[in-house]
Amino acid sequence: MRLFIRVADAGSFSRAASDLELGQPTVSRRVQDLEESLGTTLFLRTTRALSLTEAGTRFYRRATDILTEYDEAEAEARGFEHAPVGLLRLSSSHSFGRRVVAPLLPGFLAAWPQIRVDLISDDALTDLVAEGVDIAFRLGEMRDSSLMAKKLGEASQVLWASQAYIDRRGAPQHPSELAAHDAVVFRHTRQTIWELTNGKESFEARVDGPFRASSGETLLEAAAGGLGLFLAPAWLASECTGEIRLVRVLPDWIGPSLLIHAVWSSGKLRGKAKLFIDHAEPAITAACGLSRLETARP
Repeated sequence: MRLFIRVADAGSFSRAASDLELGQPTVSRRVQDLEESLGTTLFLRTTRALSLTEAGTRFYRRATDILTEYDEAEAEARGFEHAPVGLLRLSSSHSFGRRVVAPLLPGFLAAWPQIRVDLISDDALTDLVAEGVDIAFRLGEMRDSSLMAKKLGEASQVLWASQAYIDRRGAPQHPSELAAHDAVVFRHTRQTIWELTNGKESFEARVDGPFRASSGETLLEAAAGGLGLFLAPAWLASECTGEIRLVRVLPDWIGPSLLIHAVWSSGKLRGKAKLFIDHAEPAITAACGLSRLETARP
């Protein structure tokens, strides 16, 4: 099972063999023996790629759970239940990884010095099974119903701009004025509508602007440079407000809440992954709130 999981994580017999310091024929033969004993094919093999079959994906999830249970039972029997070891692989977007996840790591690693952390920062959705990810942080609505998930919080999105932009273009006093302003927006939509609410009042503002990007960090820098208004949660803009590079616009209005989930491939949240979520959840919940921040001067 361990060898099969290593091959699946590596995506290659040769890489797995190198990691395990075994010969590639030995690794291939052992996987074939496992497939024969199960009476099914676990991998689709081509000259260029190796991928899990549907049966292989299901077996991967169950095997991971079984080995985790075994490792925990062995650690408890040996009296090491309070000293977890090994690699914890995390995944998040660039901006969330840099501004929320990375600051949590020094305290976590100080508490559990035998754990190592590998953080994959990618604005595209990481394949948890293919990359061997233990925990991924996903923002927004959940799209993959096959994943296990725990909601960690909801971050209210609000409007930001640089004071230089406000000095040049003026501060909007109502969402109806946003159509006359520039906005920096995510590139996945051609037309962007910001749904804003103020108590019981709501308004849908259609916005556009000279710049689009796929990264929240990039859009943040564009907004700080004066290219337009930016709809984003406080945790993303907090560093720029500390430097007074961004200020709140229309402070009485808020956009849709951005859901934050921790997701994993299957089974219960256990071991190193559970330790990290227990460590991270209070900080992530706190990061979802809005503090008193400077508001744009008209």
